[in-house]
This record gives sequence, C-alpha cells and structure tokens, in this order.
Amino acid sequence: MKLLVHLAVRRGAEPAVAARLAELGGEAAARGGFESVATLWRVPKDPFGPETPWAGTLEVCGRAAAELVALASGVGHRFGEAVHADLSTALVGTDHVIIEGGRPLVRYQYLMRRREGFTHESYLRRYLEIHSKFGFQTPAIRGYVQCHLDPAASREAARAAGFGVSDVDSVSELHMDSLAQFMDAIAGATIGADAMADEEVFVDRPHSHAFCSDVTWHAP
Repeated sequence: MKLLVHLAVRRGAEPAVAARLAELGGEAAARGGFESVATLWRVPKDPFGPETPWAGTLEVCGRAAAELVALASGVGHRFGEAVHADLSTALVGTDHVIIEGGRPLVRYQYLMRRREGFTHESYLRRYLEIHSKFGFQTPAIRGYVQCHLDPAASREAARAAGFGVSDVDSVSELHMDSLAQFMDAIAGATIGADAMADEEVFVDRPHSHAFCSDVTWHAP
C-alpha cells in the first residue's frame, strides 16, 4: 500500500516547507523496509489547475495500512503554521500499475472524487476497467498508475497527521521524463478531450484537482 501526503503551503513558507519535506523523505528512507520513498515539489508555472492548493508531496510505498497510518502520525506538527492543515491531505491506498514507468523525474497527479450516482466501489471499478484505456493512448508518458484509496485508512491517516483532507476516491498518476515534451505531445492530440468526456460520466471534475511536480527519489 501507499501513503500520500499533500501539503498546502502557506504563501512565503515555500523554502522552509521544501527543506522540511526533504528531511522527512530522508528520514523515512533511513528507517528502511519500504519499497520506495519519494518527495515531490510542484513545478514552477504549473500548467495544470492553478487553483490546486498543494505544493509538496510525500510518498511512501510498501507497508500495511496500519503502519502507514502510524508513519503519518504527527506529520502536521513537523510543518506547523507553515502549511494549511485543513487543506493538506494524508491518503492511503493501493496502486494499480497500468503502465510500468520505473522512477521518472516528473509526475502528474490528479486527485479525483466521484460524482453522484457512484459508490466508491463502483467508481473504482469503472475507473480501472474502462477509463484506464486512455493511459495507453496518452503520448510522451513513461508510466500510468491508478492509486485506489482506502477511505477508512485515509481518514485515520489524516487524523493522525492532523490534516483535514481524506475524502478523495483515487489519485491518477502520469509519469514522464519532461513536462515540456509531454505538453508538446498532447497539444495536437485529441486524447485529452476524449478522456475528459469520459470523466464527465463518473468523476466530480469541479472538485477534482490536478498538478505536476518534480520528483526526488530517496533510496531506502
């Protein structure tokens, strides 16, 4: 399973939060026993969703849900007033690797919520069985992962971290080597419009948010 922490950084506190986030990633890696530990920081002039609140991300993979919840405990205190705790997340879920991408340096994340008429389970089923086809059609990506979130474990993790957001159904990830290359590739493609049209069927798009980050991998 995987823990994802997304930090809504208070304006002016970006350097301090970025430094603390890197320390946290290093500490998690030093503990050992994880499949991977990564920290992510949003790219300058991110072309995706300017209203998205999150700047920094911690990702820890490879432990049971209870252990990941324990890892999230007290994370909010590490950042204090430098982040908006009510807007920050702690999420726990299971990765479904659609396209294996290794460890690329750039990642697009899309925190998604289901629309009316879908349960969490029926949403995830449609997301995996139907919407995943668009990953194979998307140009200039190295990998595509769907993280299916566990609502109960996410609530526990957010409470343990002292953060306010856990009610997300899934996180879509596109892994790439270059954001510029990706933007050039999709500029003339219809895949984006087609994927958005399909999302309208089952995703609450106005309350789902995307952003793109540079990735730092911390060796366990």
